Amino acid sequence: MMLLLTAGGAAFRPAGQPSAFTIQVVNIEKDRGRVVVEIYNEKSGWLKKPFRRLTLAPEASVQTAQFSVPPGKYAVSIYQDTNGNGKLDMNFLSIPKEPIGFGNNYKPFGQPKFESALVEYAAAAKPAVIKLFTVF
Repeated sequence: MMLLLTAGGAAFRPAGQPSAFTIQVVNIEKDRGRVVVEIYNEKSGWLKKPFRRLTLAPEASVQTAQFSVPPGKYAVSIYQDTNGNGKLDMNFLSIPKEPIGFGNNYKPFGQPKFESALVEYAAAAKPAVIKLFTVF
């Protein structure tokens, strides 16, 4: 009887308790600089002023970021700062030189669009899986 109560209790989430917006980042270059995960809730701040930001250590090729935010739509931008200088490095044409990723695994041609990187988050949603890629 005790085992049944424990197992049932572990899966139970009381009503009103918020879950986390979970983003699984894949294709991380292990041990090569931190991974920066940013979410945006307004188009006006897209790629300038994140609503929330989280930095992950590159200890494995897959890492998970969790944000305590209300349900809604959030644009997601991720980059791996492979050289550790605290920013996303770009070439002279403003093309990223480090691995990047966006919500919906959107691969932009030119400046990324806020609407294309939007991910809908609901309390019962599965984690968003975003794969980092290198432009060149």
